[in-house]
Amino acid sequence: PRPLELAMGLDDRQTVALAAVAALGALATAYLLGQQSPNSAPRSGSQRRKMSFGYLDDKPAKPVLQVPQKQVFRHPAMSDDHTGTTETTCLVMVGMPGRGKTAIANRTAQYLRFFHGLDCENFSVAQRRREALGYMDETYYDETNAEMVAERKKFYHETLEVMASYLRQGDGATARVAIFDASNHTVDRRKEIHDKVKESVGSSVTVIFVEVIATDTINDETQMSSEDAKGAAALGGTAADDFRKRVERFRTQYEPVDDTPAYSDDPKQVQGEATLRGAHEADYSYIKLSDYGTKIVLNNIRGYMPGRIAQYLCNVCRNHWSRSQKRLHLSRHGQSEYNRQGRIGGDTILTEAGERYALALAQYADDFIKRHPDSGHPIPCRLWTSTLKRTVLTARHIRRETIMGEDGFPFTQMKLRQWSNLDEIFAGACDGMTYEEITEQFAREAECRRNDKLCYRYPRGESYLDVIQRLEPLVHEIERHRESLLIVGHQGVLRMLLAFYNFLPRDKAPHLELKLNHVTTLRPTAHGCDCVTENLMKDLTLGDDGQKQM
Repeated sequence: PRPLELAMGLDDRQTVALAAVAALGALATAYLLGQQSPNSAPRSGSQRRKMSFGYLDDKPAKPVLQVPQKQVFRHPAMSDDHTGTTETTCLVMVGMPGRGKTAIANRTAQYLRFFHGLDCENFSVAQRRREALGYMDETYYDETNAEMVAERKKFYHETLEVMASYLRQGDGATARVAIFDASNHTVDRRKEIHDKVKESVGSSVTVIFVEVIATDTINDETQMSSEDAKGAAALGGTAADDFRKRVERFRTQYEPVDDTPAYSDDPKQVQGEATLRGAHEADYSYIKLSDYGTKIVLNNIRGYMPGRIAQYLCNVCRNHWSRSQKRLHLSRHGQSEYNRQGRIGGDTILTEAGERYALALAQYADDFIKRHPDSGHPIPCRLWTSTLKRTVLTARHIRRETIMGEDGFPFTQMKLRQWSNLDEIFAGACDGMTYEEITEQFAREAECRRNDKLCYRYPRGESYLDVIQRLEPLVHEIERHRESLLIVGHQGVLRMLLAFYNFLPRDKAPHLELKLNHVTTLRPTAHGCDCVTENLMKDLTLGDDGQKQM
């Protein structure tokens, strides 16, 4: 017996029995682990990793280094089947002429393409008619003229069939959104569109009617599209007069989207013929936008992407760009110390040239942004910057004055608001370096960035897709406000805003250039964007700021 057994008072038989029990226990453990004996090695490398009992081997097991597989990053701004954005959707515009339907449709399509990466197209019946026939006067819309009615229906059915074909071509891997832009002003017309899309594409497609209601025209009757104005002049009239007559023809035929069910528990409710014909529309998905967004009704709107569309429509329907002198002014900060050295990123202060531009920008704001372009009266306006020093210092000379707003309440002009969403794209490990240094120290990263500037992400930094994602909430805010806005920001961020409002694809955005000492003024329209750039420091020429490749 060993000293331990002697101390426990065990005799030889008890000692042998204890040893046998210990041996059986070891064998049982080895068997459960898939081994033949306690001292045998695992039969495979995978079994060795699963055991993790080093004392069972003759030699201690070497630690196994498991290198993780490279993961493909799918950015939230890119649509895929994991975000719920692959559902095919059809938006059908409804409303009288001149209510801003085309502007809303075009900008909603750009919003979905730019910020959500969706495949989205706008199908306009009026545009197809213009391309085929040019300008047509108000007699073209006479419902008593059978020839004109048949002509209009032909363009309507052609556009509807092209849109249905577009939706059918979706491969299911990416979302497709189609917008059918026409008046669609009768119950029968809307039912035909709904049934056609469902039959052609399938029951899974989401059809959402977007009705724009206004007591007066949103568009200035004297500022019709250039095609209509030229056509009316050729016929010896004016676009405004002809447009007013066209609106009156639609007014006599118009039937709003009906949310009244066919049978009601209210005995006082009168069920007329039109109400009964449109009773099925209570089951449709629709969004009613009344009087520039003062009243908004959502019906059967479900899901992530329909919800995002509804939120954007609630802001863009205000149409402040067309109804007021609202403008969006974009300006980079004045030259910073890093600009002078050709370095990217950082949080440095302004140079002497940058300070001169800050004073020039303040004077420009006093002369052109804070005053009405025609009357010269003070108007409400806003000022946004990033949280970085160089933008705040550039905007600090802009004076803030309190005026009386249109609603009768005091309004502070150019009241500063700082947004971290407007901060420059973060270069991560490359922050504070020149592009020559990046190419020398991170040659592979520089090559990857040249190949795909939009999706490339700096080591421990950001990509332009990250910037797009954090700018989306600000676009909602820009659309919501009715006042002109000056944004003092950075080239990487302002590129995205400039591309979005100019209806450019987002893969073109990283290659746009916004020069120092310049102000770019934007005014979105129904079919595009008026863009004017002005140099505030014509007597000063700056060298390469190192930001062209940012």
